[in-house]
Amino acid sequence: MEFPSALDDLMMAQQPILKKSKEIFGYELLFRDKNTENANVTDGETATSQVLVNLCIGITEIGAQLNKPFFINMTTDLMLSDAFFPINPGSVYIEILEDQTLTPDFLDALKKWQAAGYQFALDDYQFSADYQVLLPWVSIVKVDVLSTPPNQYAKEIADLKSKGITLLAEKIEDAEMFEQCTQLGFELFQGYFLQRPEIIKGKKISSATQSAITLLKALQNKDISIENITELVTKNPKLSYQLLRILNSPICGMPRKVTSIKEAVVYLGLNQLKKWALLITMTSSTSQPPSLLKVLLTRGRCCQLLAERNRSRNTDSAFMVGLMSGIDAMLNLEKKSALSQIALERNMLDSIIHQTGELGDYLSQTLLCENQDWEKMQAMKPEQLANLNRSFLDAMIWAKDVMGSIN
Repeated sequence: MEFPSALDDLMMAQQPILKKSKEIFGYELLFRDKNTENANVTDGETATSQVLVNLCIGITEIGAQLNKPFFINMTTDLMLSDAFFPINPGSVYIEILEDQTLTPDFLDALKKWQAAGYQFALDDYQFSADYQVLLPWVSIVKVDVLSTPPNQYAKEIADLKSKGITLLAEKIEDAEMFEQCTQLGFELFQGYFLQRPEIIKGKKISSATQSAITLLKALQNKDISIENITELVTKNPKLSYQLLRILNSPICGMPRKVTSIKEAVVYLGLNQLKKWALLITMTSSTSQPPSLLKVLLTRGRCCQLLAERNRSRNTDSAFMVGLMSGIDAMLNLEKKSALSQIALERNMLDSIIHQTGELGDYLSQTLLCENQDWEKMQAMKPEQLANLNRSFLDAMIWAKDVMGSIN
């Protein structure tokens, strides 16, 4: 996509927001001005206008292609201005922080924005009586379940639901909390648990997962032949079908339709086929939610795009490092155990585990966006930050297209 230049000087991160089914409902999309801490803002209208330009151009460009609602934080200045986003109100939830000063002017502005069709989420809600006045104007209430244990507020949660408010649980760290929040009536979920593996030492590996690991090992063999890989893939009818679907889709860039795995190898080359076979093997051999694969696809593609923009010769390896950095979560195994079984090259292992070397640097940059590490992003050179923003957003869109082709 054509990346809006207004986003070059921003720091950006995103985190999926999931439904109970673990399908993606939307994204929290976070922008920070790189020079926020040092800015001397004396003209509120000018500052507000700049935020509008930076924020809206990006959401307009991305939203049209991702087709999911975005959650964004709103500054007080922007809320109090007369300006509105030049985008469909249905594509964005405006987040209000619970420590917002509730002046009459702010409440009037809230009513005006809602009348224009915009939806609001109240962030970091702690069931304080002071903020009850906001509830008629919000569609979603977000609760930080680490700092505000939800089991202590079952009555208040039921009351919110009776008002038609949707509950979103933030900072879900484990499966137990996910289940607890589901039972209490939460409908949306956000947190690192959704991107981390269940740690079970000595866990028995399922036959489907073991079959996948066998193929992953073979794909790392430099001496594997076209015939060998064709035979391995065709032994799995589901894998063969999915692979042919994705190779015949526009995202793969094949010059013509292919009808067999071997024909695909001839056109693509072994390295490219390894990448796609690896990807689809992961999808066909796991019970993990599709949202996790989407996170890893975004990570792998972002690493690859960073390598391409650096004119590196290691673009395929960069993709592999990004994707394999989450193999433990996909296969539900401990990272050391998962990586040892697929026999990656030493430099790739170091890149994943220690984030060292060229490939490790690409992974490290990508994880800054995932983890919303604003301090380290702020220390990046402007050109490097712009490349990261471009790569990450392009990777999000690419991952969406891949998931559409696989499914």
